[in-house]
Amino acid sequence: MLNSSDRYLAAVQELEKLTTDLTESDIVQQGVDIAQVATESRIAYLHFLNEDQNTIELGVWSHDTIGYCNAVYARHYPIESAGIWADTARTRLPCIHNDYAAQSNKRGLPDGHSPLYRHLGVPVVDDGLVRLLIGVGNKVAEYEQADIEILQMIARRIWSVTRQRRRLERYIDLGKRFVHVQEIASICALEYDLDEDSLVFDGMFSSIFRARHATERPNNLHEFLALVSPADHETVRAALTGTELARQSLRINCLRMTGEHFPAELKIEHRAREVGQGMIGIGILQDISELAMVEDLKQRADKDPLTGLPNRNRLQTFFLQGFGRRGSIDGFAFHYIDLDDFKPVNDQLGHPVGDEVLRMISQRLQQTVRKDDLVVRMGGDEFAIVQTGVDSPRAASALAKKIIGAVGAPIFVLGHTVSVGASVGITLCTGYQCPLQEISAAADRALYRAKAAGGRCHVLEP
Repeated sequence: MLNSSDRYLAAVQELEKLTTDLTESDIVQQGVDIAQVATESRIAYLHFLNEDQNTIELGVWSHDTIGYCNAVYARHYPIESAGIWADTARTRLPCIHNDYAAQSNKRGLPDGHSPLYRHLGVPVVDDGLVRLLIGVGNKVAEYEQADIEILQMIARRIWSVTRQRRRLERYIDLGKRFVHVQEIASICALEYDLDEDSLVFDGMFSSIFRARHATERPNNLHEFLALVSPADHETVRAALTGTELARQSLRINCLRMTGEHFPAELKIEHRAREVGQGMIGIGILQDISELAMVEDLKQRADKDPLTGLPNRNRLQTFFLQGFGRRGSIDGFAFHYIDLDDFKPVNDQLGHPVGDEVLRMISQRLQQTVRKDDLVVRMGGDEFAIVQTGVDSPRAASALAKKIIGAVGAPIFVLGHTVSVGASVGITLCTGYQCPLQEISAAADRALYRAKAAGGRCHVLEP
């Protein structure tokens, strides 16, 4: 038998093998085996205490113990059911039972556990919580203070390495998740050294730019600009070589190594070099092909293909969003516009002339309104204008007169002079929570009255 000093030194040498290169399972398994040998015991265990501090996670026994212990793994073994072997969790202090069988209050052991004759247990307390219990048993001689010191040293080492391994696992997991997010979002990270003109991209560059080899990446600004549309060269150069600390975000067009063009978003910010003088640019480049496609589809869904004006769908969204910024006047006018004498244009001059007339009228309507107003093509030869910030019928009538004048001016198109007019029905609304269906119906009734009056005029629905 070794004396306590020799056993302590031998344990220290073995514990040096416990590193974060091992899995957590291997750390605790090797650690509990070391504990058994160092205390000259026949059995050893290590169990973690759960965050609730009321249950124990059973399941780690030394290799020798497993030979005659059939206790099964349990995630939530209740402390209240544990015998005095778990007093270390209750008292947060080491406990020795050199005559375990004679203890009157020993209570039970986990099902299948080997018999205990002697027992030594110590806890590890960290940040106010009991983290693990490690115990040994059935030593031939009695356990003494030296055994407590050896077991405490082993327990602290096991917990220290286990905690570091768990942190490492979290970083590894976060790293994997980040790479997964990069793959989903088509993002690559970059770092640019302004002084050295050194550019470094991460591994996602190859995927985004369809590189033939993983090492085929630009190493400086000149090589990167070869993969950027010439029209964006100066913008990219200014962003990467600038020294402003504020983050910059710009949309650029890039070129894959397969020859395909694609839109990208470049975000870059600069920071002072950690050691020495100079600046380092840190950023990301994202392939936004899918985003651009979605934006294009959304614009198409909200836009009239002939005139480029917003359509009924955009009008509905405009109302649902409460119009955005409306100024200090809490009211608006809805102008429903129908063209007079437009049908003869299509019938006599043809639809190409009619389409061009509609496009020119759309431009004239846009020129009559302010930036906060909305001009919409409702369909056919019908339009609508939402005039915001209206505080009186007079303001609505003034715009209606401008509309009638703009539409009624002669139109020169494809060798023809065309004259059409406009009838306008108006309804006023205070506040911006008025239902679109009710507003448009009221304006439509006013429009009907304007048409019945001979057209080229406006009527305000009372």
